[in-house]
Amino acid sequence: MTLFKLRIKLNPLLNSLRQISQVIALSLTATGLVTFPTEGAERIQFFYGPFEPTVEIDDLQHFAETGEAVGSTAAIAARLNTEQLTTLQSFLTLRFEMSPVMVSQFTYSDLGEHLLRRMGEIVQTESFLNGDHALRAALIFAAEDDAGLSIMNVIDQFPQQTIQINFPLAMEVLNENQHLFQQSNETIEALHQLSSAQALPISDWPAPDPRTAGTYTWTVETFQFQNPNRTLSSQAHLYLPAIPDAQPQSIPVIVISHGMASSYQALTYLATHLASHGYAVVFPEHPQTTPERFSQALSGLATLPKPSTLRDRPLDITAVLDTLSEQSPTLRPQWQSLNLNSVGVLGQSLGGYTALAAAGAQINRTQLDSTCQEDTLSQRPTFNLSIFLQCRFTDIPVTESLDVQDLRVKAAIALNPLTSGVFGEAGLSAIDAPTLIVSSLNDYFVPALPEQIEPFRWLNNTDSYLLTIESGTHFSVLSEVEESPLPLPDFLLGPSPELAQPSVQAVTLAFFNRYLLEKPEAEAYLNQTYLNTFETEPLQFNIVRR
Repeated sequence: MTLFKLRIKLNPLLNSLRQISQVIALSLTATGLVTFPTEGAERIQFFYGPFEPTVEIDDLQHFAETGEAVGSTAAIAARLNTEQLTTLQSFLTLRFEMSPVMVSQFTYSDLGEHLLRRMGEIVQTESFLNGDHALRAALIFAAEDDAGLSIMNVIDQFPQQTIQINFPLAMEVLNENQHLFQQSNETIEALHQLSSAQALPISDWPAPDPRTAGTYTWTVETFQFQNPNRTLSSQAHLYLPAIPDAQPQSIPVIVISHGMASSYQALTYLATHLASHGYAVVFPEHPQTTPERFSQALSGLATLPKPSTLRDRPLDITAVLDTLSEQSPTLRPQWQSLNLNSVGVLGQSLGGYTALAAAGAQINRTQLDSTCQEDTLSQRPTFNLSIFLQCRFTDIPVTESLDVQDLRVKAAIALNPLTSGVFGEAGLSAIDAPTLIVSSLNDYFVPALPEQIEPFRWLNNTDSYLLTIESGTHFSVLSEVEESPLPLPDFLLGPSPELAQPSVQAVTLAFFNRYLLEKPEAEAYLNQTYLNTFETEPLQFNIVRR
C-alpha cells in the first residue's frame, strides 16, 4: 500500500517553528551578534558549531507582548514572513492553567522526570549540562507566578542567567520527528484514493441504517468485579437492553475500556447507541487511571499508576466477563441472556491498547527493550509522547506473565490506540480477530502515523479496517460531558466531538453487526460511499480495508 511509503511533513505550527529555529541561529550568526555576560543578564544561546548566537530575554519578551522585533530579535524577524512571526508570538504566549502543586507532582513523577530528562538534552544549563532540574524549577516558578504558566514565562523563570540550546540536536529531533503530526497533502490524498478505490456503488442500502437509533430501551446497572491482581474490587457499569423475547446467551456483549485520566462517561454515547440496537455494553472502571485518581496524583494525594496497572487493564476485561458469567445463574438471572462466548471489545487511547491486548495483541518485551533504551531516547528525543507511557511496561519484572488475551473476544475496535512500542509488528500481528483501528490525524498525544497508520499494515487479518479522521484530535471521539483533569488549549482539543459522534456510532455498530452478529450485509456500511453521506466538516472520515 503506497500510503505507508509516502513522506509526510510537519503541520503548519511545527513547520513554522522549525524554520524559525533555523533562522534564529543563522540570522544571529550572520550578523555577528554576540552578547557578553553582565550582572543579572538573561539570554538564550544557541551553540551551533563554533558559533553561539544569542537572543536577549528582554527583547524576546517585548516581541511576545507586542509582536515588535527589536534588538537581538530584529535579525530573526528579518528572515521570517508574517505568518511565521505570528506563529512564534503565539507559541511564546501559549498558556496552560495549572497550579504549582499540579506541575510539581507531575514533574517529580517517573513519567515527568523521564520527559524532563529528554527535554534537558536540548534545553541545557549555562554549563552545558542537562537542564532537567532547571526546567522543573522554571515550570513550577512560572505556575506560581502571577503571569502564569506560559512558554515565555517558563523561559523568564529559568533559574540561570543563560539558557543553552543544543541547536544541532534540536534540529535533528525536529527532522526525525516531523512525520509524527499532520499528514502531508500527499498522504491525505493517498488516503482519499485508497478509500475511493475500495468504495462500492451502492444504491440500495440494507436496513437498518446504523446511524439511526435502535428500538430497544435499556437499564443501567452497577456491579463489583475483582481483578485477582488487585487488593480491592472495582466497579463496572452494564447497559442492558430490554429485549422481551431474549433467549439464554442471545444478547451480544461489548466491553468498553476508557483511556488514561478518562472515565466511562466519555464513551457513553456509544453505549446508548449500541444498547438501543440490542447490545449489552459493559464499562469496567480501571481504578488507577480514572480522572479522579489522576487529579489526586496531580494534587499530591496519590501516586501515578504503577507499570503493573497497565498490564492489569486487559485483565479487568477478563474479570468483568468472569463476573457476568459466574453470577448469572443465581444472583443475576437477568444476565443469563448475555452471550459471553463471543464478545466485542472497544477502547480509546490507553483503552485502545487494552482492547487490542485482550483481543490477542502480545505485549512485546523485545520491542520495548529496543524502543526504550536510555541511550536511544537521550540521543534522539521524540515528540511521540505515548512512547514515554509505553516504556513504563519495561519496569514490569520479567518474572511476571504478560499473557492477557481473553479467548472470548472475537472482534476489536481501538480508537487512537498506542501500539508501536508495547506491541511492535510481532505483537500486533498476533491478533486473529477482525479489528478496526480509528486514527485522528491531528492527535498530538498518540500520533497517527507511528501508532495507528503504520501499525495497521502489521495486521494479518483481512477483516481489518483503518478509519482516519482528518482534522481530528485525540479528543474528537470522546464526549464533551467529561472535563479533562489537565486544562488544554483549544488547538489540542480540536473541533466539537459532536461532529464525529454520528460517524463513529454508525461505523462501530456496523462493524460489530458484521463480525459479532455475522451479518454480511452490514459490510456495506464499512465503506467510503457510506461515510460520504455524513456532514462532518471540518472533519473528514476515510476508511480503508486491509
